[in-house]
Amino acid sequence: MWQSKSVSVVLPCYNEEFGIARAVEDFFVPGIVDEIVVVDNNSRDRSAEIVRATRARLVTEKRQGYGHALRRGLAEAGGDYIVLAEPDGTFTGRDILKLLVYADDFDVVLGTRTTPQLIWNGANMGLFLRYGNWIVAKLTVFLFNTPSISDCGCTMRLFSRRAAALVGPRLTVGGSHLLPETVIVAKLLGLRMIEVPVHYGSRLGESKITGNLWKAVQVGLNMIGLILRYRVVSWLGLYKVKGA
Repeated sequence: MWQSKSVSVVLPCYNEEFGIARAVEDFFVPGIVDEIVVVDNNSRDRSAEIVRATRARLVTEKRQGYGHALRRGLAEAGGDYIVLAEPDGTFTGRDILKLLVYADDFDVVLGTRTTPQLIWNGANMGLFLRYGNWIVAKLTVFLFNTPSISDCGCTMRLFSRRAAALVGPRLTVGGSHLLPETVIVAKLLGLRMIEVPVHYGSRLGESKITGNLWKAVQVGLNMIGLILRYRVVSWLGLYKVKGA
């Protein structure tokens, strides 16, 4: 609980047997986190079996894709605050407190991995990824007049229950370029956002995206395409905000 409000953590999982048990224990921050929802996205290893032996709640998402897994997690989590994270050791559970500090004043609290002092040795955040994330983030700021953001691809972020209920059903992306869509939709809905720096460490197991340069480039291009499409649709007045 955080100030009498419950906290959920969502961990998307695809072949994460090497780190998932450790992640569940790390993100079950004593006295703060009330539930962890692990969304198994068709893992072919022992991930699901391992999760069943932990305190986490296992949910299965058959539609393949990082975006589908996160969207399912947002829908399944029951907390007043919902934190998205990763089960691969790159994020740390104690950084949940950084996000919660701002939860009273903001609907969405975004993490950023671009602060050099918080990038640990071995983290996969070289100059290409760091500045690539920064450029795409600034494109979002420029085209949508969002609050200042510096990282378009940081999974770790917090949604209030109201924000999750508004943003989640409006998301369309099932792939790895979901994260900018959450920011754009939140902005179009008039939700309050802020970005705070979080730690970023080395990964356990093999990365599905940033471990391959070409895949990382593809995801970046998909993000840019998504941002431009939303901007055109918004300019044309075709994006209708209902029920906000």
